Amino acid sequence: MARSGAQGRGNQEQYNRLLQAFNADNKSKRDSVNYLVSKGYSREQAQNAVHVYFKGGQATASFRLSREHRDELLDDFDAKHKSNKECVDYLINYGCTYRQATSAAYKYRLEKGLIGNQTV
Repeated sequence: MARSGAQGRGNQEQYNRLLQAFNADNKSKRDSVNYLVSKGYSREQAQNAVHVYFKGGQATASFRLSREHRDELLDDFDAKHKSNKECVDYLINYGCTYRQATSAAYKYRLEKGLIGNQTV
């Protein structure tokens, strides 16, 4: 929960600008998180923003990824036999944002029965 006086929810483009100005590529993730916290963001916001920043990829979507397109891409990638991380990385390399890629990989894996309701 954000502390009193904390910034409202930022967006990744805003975080990226701040982190680039801070020269975060040459700093530790901890220093980058502390920098955003010093700018008034909650620790959770800062940690999420730094994670996405260092993960790379664009901050805003340049296209909408439909369910059909998502399924076609991931089927062609043989995603049923790949890890979630491999699927996310593949989609980011295709041009998806980190958020698009994680959401698409999760939904695909859930709909294909690769996660959830599995017995051990």
